[in-house]
Amino acid sequence: MTSKLTKANPVKQERRKIRLEYIPFVRELPVLGRAAMVALRYVGAWLRAGDEERGGFFVRVGVLLLAGYLALYLTKKHPGLWYVYSVTGLVVVMIVAVRTGLSAGRTVEDLEAAHAPSKAEPQGNDSVNDHEMAGEWRSETTPPQATSAEADAGFATFVEHSVAFAVRQGRKGVHTDTLLERIHREGMLPDWTEPMIRRKCKALDIPVRIQMGIKKRNYYGVHIADLEQALGRALRIPAQLVPDLTPNAPAAPPAKPPAPPPEVAFLQAPANSA
Repeated sequence: MTSKLTKANPVKQERRKIRLEYIPFVRELPVLGRAAMVALRYVGAWLRAGDEERGGFFVRVGVLLLAGYLALYLTKKHPGLWYVYSVTGLVVVMIVAVRTGLSAGRTVEDLEAAHAPSKAEPQGNDSVNDHEMAGEWRSETTPPQATSAEADAGFATFVEHSVAFAVRQGRKGVHTDTLLERIHREGMLPDWTEPMIRRKCKALDIPVRIQMGIKKRNYYGVHIADLEQALGRALRIPAQLVPDLTPNAPAAPPAKPPAPPPEVAFLQAPANSA
């Protein structure tokens, strides 16, 4: 009797319980739910943008209510439209999940952190000294302008140094949303989005892979092999990554990711067709 029980126990232990996360579509439901919330935030941002115009907010709310009324009115005559609405909503949510990176492992908190304005602002004396003229003070504090070519060159250098830094950290490249996060951290290009970074890279002949795995997350990124092939040379290492070869030199502090040069602030937005 005991021998039969001992033979039956291992079989029960080896049986694998079927969980919901093992089902391919079910495990994507949380991603679709987060993408739906992001889509609703886009709609809310579109409504709030109407405040800039006189009565624009109420006009946009009226447009949404009218569109909803027409959609319900048409479904009374054509009930099959519910399937069309459902499929259209699912496609929109999937597009939001892919474009924002939620399907690649990002979270809503990551999106908020990437678009948050930089809190570090240089503090200076806003008062004008008695012996200074107001015009002279403005000319000294106004940052120099950069041409479009200088801004493009600065952005290309920033991408190259970022990839070199990633290789120094044991990775093969850098994600495009990481580049945008570092630019936003310096208070530059606050209106830019990650797709705009990709279009700018394409305009400057910087290759971008559709999926590149970094820290167990697949997303758009610039790979070292692709970038070196496009440049026709090896990557240039940033100055802060060059090791000190002096004998008995003190250990250097851990290097920080390269910051974008000031010229990047004058980067022109790429065309949508690029």
